[in-house]
Amino acid sequence: MRRGRSAVLDGAMRVFAENGYAGASIREICRVAGVTKPVLYYHFKSKEHLYQELMIDSFGHYLKVLLSASKQSGSLRERLVRISFDDLRSVRQDPLRAQFILRMIFSREERRPYFNSVKEMERQRQVFMEILQEGIGSGRLSGNARELASALMGMNLIAILENVFTGRPALTRRTAERHVDYLLRGCEVR
Repeated sequence: MRRGRSAVLDGAMRVFAENGYAGASIREICRVAGVTKPVLYYHFKSKEHLYQELMIDSFGHYLKVLLSASKQSGSLRERLVRISFDDLRSVRQDPLRAQFILRMIFSREERRPYFNSVKEMERQRQVFMEILQEGIGSGRLSGNARELASALMGMNLIAILENVFTGRPALTRRTAERHVDYLLRGCEVR
């Protein structure tokens, strides 16, 4: 039965990403997933339940990527490049997931069930903040860890949005290095 659940999740992500929550129907999700309605309802109580599971899974996926990258050793720059690149690479490897999340968080709230994406993004920002706070605490970096994390995440988000909408820029290690270098040059302790 795991395969049925997985097929439903994959199909629903595609339909939600393409049509938004309001434009997605259970019938279309079942068609794309290649399952029947009873299979879908065996795993999920409703379209809203399916949406909530996808949001939890998607934000959890990105948080796991960031946490894994943040636990590796290296210099401040190396760690920031690694976490920034893994953030970009996860989108490059799974563009549909990125499209789904962007579509959901930028859609009007009354057109979709409530999901606290701000809280989830804050959890991601905390991972960046911990690394930056180490740099501030050691005296190598000046500034506010929260603001610096927001700046780095913002640069990544712009690159991700450009990539999703235009296919540019490349979500590469070089892009991550440039973002980190811009941040570090502006915040070096002199």
